[in-house]
Amino acid sequence: MAKNHQPFQTKAQENFVHIPINIEHDSTTLIDQTGNSNQKPNHWPTIILCIIFVITGQSIVKILENFYYDQLQRMDYNSNRQNNGVWTQSLLQTVGFPLLLIPFFIFTTKKHNNQQPPITSSDRSTILSFSGCIGMLLTGHGSLSGKGKLDIPFRVFTLIYTTQLFFTPVLAAFINNIKFNRWIIISLILAIATGTLTSFSSSFGGEPDKTEESYAKGSWPALLSGVYFSLILCTIENVFRRNESTTRKQSFASVFLVVIFSSLLATVISVMGLLIYGEQHDLKREMNRFLKGKGAYVMTMVGQAVSWQIYWVGIVGLVFSVSSVLSNVISVITWPIVLKGVFFNFMDDEFDVFKGVALITAALSAAAYFYRLHKENRN
Repeated sequence: MAKNHQPFQTKAQENFVHIPINIEHDSTTLIDQTGNSNQKPNHWPTIILCIIFVITGQSIVKILENFYYDQLQRMDYNSNRQNNGVWTQSLLQTVGFPLLLIPFFIFTTKKHNNQQPPITSSDRSTILSFSGCIGMLLTGHGSLSGKGKLDIPFRVFTLIYTTQLFFTPVLAAFINNIKFNRWIIISLILAIATGTLTSFSSSFGGEPDKTEESYAKGSWPALLSGVYFSLILCTIENVFRRNESTTRKQSFASVFLVVIFSSLLATVISVMGLLIYGEQHDLKREMNRFLKGKGAYVMTMVGQAVSWQIYWVGIVGLVFSVSSVLSNVISVITWPIVLKGVFFNFMDDEFDVFKGVALITAALSAAAYFYRLHKENRN
């Protein structure tokens, strides 16, 4: 009896080691045993790696974005050019997607023990069918957030943009039938507190001066950009849920495919918007005006494009690994770090009591959600 039992133990041990390395999740582990479609086996290496991507991508993007506006001396612009660069910034959020083809091919060409392809034709069809919707949402989010930041003070924009943490749980419950327990609710409340506290001490290189401020023009784009971001996360989660199978594991390659397909369409739309509004004529003027020179201008734009892709892989990866709600929570609770409180002292943006408290609430928010995941895995 002991002899017959030994191979089973060895095989189970090998599977346990193999899953985190291949960055996959097996939809049968918790869904079939509990009957709750909310629950997935969570692989901490993948989750931690995605969080690092989110922090790194957002931090570099915000630093370069502020550097971009600072070097253009935007305070010298007239009112007719106040919203210049909205479509350019929207384009930068998605145009770097060809870089993801390399890791995508690495994931899809490696051999698996079960000899099944990482992504089936059914997976591709599902992702492709939803990529149009996700791409339009990405474009809307990029252009509206860009416009909002140029029309209202950045502190007000950040406060309004935090409302995404109200929309994401509602949409997740409606679209994906997500159930919430007390730990997720506590995490959301603390994340909202983090976003609110961060807004009190935030600054942005392109924010308008007193004569340029227009709350009527800037408030609704800020609100809609938050709604669009929530819709992006929930739609992507719906795609992954549709591709779940009881007979095979989903590959992290699905994350790259979602970002690539969606970004392709979003890039096309952003280019059309850029051409329609004539921003292509502004690019040469901006390059000539850039204080650090043309080379620095090009590197700044390329750096933003690459950093946005790192960010999106982290965000979509968190949706893939856990849920849209955790992805949104992580996106917001990293703001105290991302918004130059630690990495970049911009416009006398010093580390103050609001950022200190925001970091504490951020840590507690993450702890609450991770404790929930720990209990889920243990059970």
